[in-house]
Amino acid sequence: MSEQKGVFKYIFLVFAVVILIADFCLIFMHGKSFSDNENRMLQQFPEVSARSALSGRLMSQAEDFVEDQFFLRDQWISFKLDIDKVTGKEESNDVYLGKKGYLLEKAVTPNFEDMDKNLAAINSFAERHADLNIVMSVVPNAVCVCKELLPSGAPSRDQKKDLDHIKNAVSESLNYVDVTDALKKHNTEELYYKSDHHWTSLGAKYTFDELCGPLGIEEPILDYDIMKVTEDFSGTMASNSGAFNVKDEIDIYVPKTAEDFQYVVEYGDIQKKSATIYNSEALASKNKYEVFMGGNYSYVSIKTTAQTDRNLLLFKDSYANTFIQFLLPYYRNIVIIDPRYYSDDCEKLIDERRITDVLFLYNMNTFALDNSLAGVLEDAAVTEDTAAPEDAATPEDAAVPEDAAASEDTAAPEAVAAPENTAVPETSAAPEE
Repeated sequence: MSEQKGVFKYIFLVFAVVILIADFCLIFMHGKSFSDNENRMLQQFPEVSARSALSGRLMSQAEDFVEDQFFLRDQWISFKLDIDKVTGKEESNDVYLGKKGYLLEKAVTPNFEDMDKNLAAINSFAERHADLNIVMSVVPNAVCVCKELLPSGAPSRDQKKDLDHIKNAVSESLNYVDVTDALKKHNTEELYYKSDHHWTSLGAKYTFDELCGPLGIEEPILDYDIMKVTEDFSGTMASNSGAFNVKDEIDIYVPKTAEDFQYVVEYGDIQKKSATIYNSEALASKNKYEVFMGGNYSYVSIKTTAQTDRNLLLFKDSYANTFIQFLLPYYRNIVIIDPRYYSDDCEKLIDERRITDVLFLYNMNTFALDNSLAGVLEDAAVTEDTAAPEDAATPEDAAVPEDAAASEDTAAPEAVAAPENTAVPETSAAPEE
């Protein structure tokens, strides 16, 4: 009995010391302002005032401060997650703890009112532009394509039914491509990141193969330089679940085009030009997925030296950022719109940039909840109906320079820092991210 008391006394002392250390660190050490693992700002020590105390804000902020700045917080979160896995827990913070180390985003329940409004707007857009080649695809998420990776018995919404709803709602004025079965044929491969909700370049490549025919790409390039640009990507699913040790590699695919193929990227939001679609600075940040296009922008224009008169307008979400690398060799101009941030007239763009092809490319979870696309397309319809006809001559800045090398104000970013033994092409079309 005395030995047991000694053990309990020892355990009590250890916990007491740990608590004292934690209190000391909380009070006297400078707290972190940002969590790299969770990719968010952390609560700092609240400002004490009579107003904040009376309103209850002081107590709320103090609780958040203790929770955010707790001693060895990340380690405790990971420890709790390990305990949850051992006890058979299937999810953490709405993230499925899947097999083979995969963290899977749940299939969301669509807002059918907004989704049907978007689909009606797309149909109307397609009918107004019967002269254009219009293609649409909504990509299933990993929870649909890779069901075998879900925890045993985990309840999951049947995303295929939602995809069928979309396919049945679009009119014959456009070409809708369901890529679900094509992706499922390869679902033992790494089509999606383990730690993030996005698909990989490989998943995008298989989808591009399916879309080549509808897009009118008759002789797609078969050879690519595949480059691993990082092995240390920890994405949104890792941040949300607390599985901070799950890491992914990111590959980029550089089409083996003619040696003189070049392009210039212009980011309309920030008035920046670049000689590459890749952002090398993102590889030193938490969100390494932004190596593709540098993230999401309302409007991006890519001018290439491709020997064609075809010009593409792309309506997209973040999944398309990985997809764009496969489109470059086939269009003279690629105009990219993210309707979540775009507020200008897309009909004017169609005329000015002499658009010949349109692609709507989303992932299912984003499209299911999107409430912005219809507004962009409907505003364009109103503008087209009410505005006086204008000369549709292409403005000077829409012309592709004979040599697409960046001008003095178009500084090419630094090359992508690739792992050892991975050479990065020196052409301006080479990824720098």
